[in-house]
Amino acid sequence: MSDIERGRGGTGDAADPPASTSPGERLEELASLVRRRFCGVAPMLPRGTEILHLIRPGKGPHYVVWARHRSSYVWYCGPDHGAQLGTTAEQAAEQIGRLLGLSTAS
Repeated sequence: MSDIERGRGGTGDAADPPASTSPGERLEELASLVRRRFCGVAPMLPRGTEILHLIRPGKGPHYVVWARHRSSYVWYCGPDHGAQLGTTAEQAAEQIGRLLGLSTAS
């Protein structure tokens, strides 16, 4: 079985996206999930960057990047810089909601 048939990185995990998925595409997917699941946060991916901005009224922003070398979403900047959030957008969205104490959208 080829690496393509096994999924990204040859892990054999069918849930892994194809290797051609860019960091920007991964961050767009995460932003969409966060936007749909939680209120009180505005996920923004400024054009030309690969850093997802999580903006909350009255609170400091948080930033997320896709770390290719770790195949995971990680915090960017701040005291948790480099801490892993998850290897899938689903995992990262849930972790973000938990860590930032976000309320679920109705």
